[in-house]
Amino acid sequence: MSKVVHEGWMVRYGRRKIGRSFIHMRYFVLENRLLAYYKRKPQDNQVPLNTMLIDGNCRVEDRGLKTHHGHMVYVLSVYNKKEKYHRITFYAGNMLVSIKRRNEKR
Repeated sequence: MSKVVHEGWMVRYGRRKIGRSFIHMRYFVLENRLLAYYKRKPQDNQVPLNTMLIDGNCRVEDRGLKTHHGHMVYVLSVYNKKEKYHRITFYAGNMLVSIKRRNEKR
């Protein structure tokens, strides 16, 4: 059986200690039971910035709408129930525009 790999660019969302939020484009790879992200599309044996094991303890939390530099963004967080402080947080800018663009490409 061949292994299934899902990969692509997503936006990682976070907050600094002083309260300012930041966003970074990151290349995410989901293969088998491991979610990893990189600064660029990975080349031979490149080490990821962060990884998370996807298992029965993995949860997705809806963080709702947040403001990022005057723009409303929709935030989701993925974490392991046993390690609540090891989170990977994503955001979607304007979901309606994203859906329209995706449908136009089809």
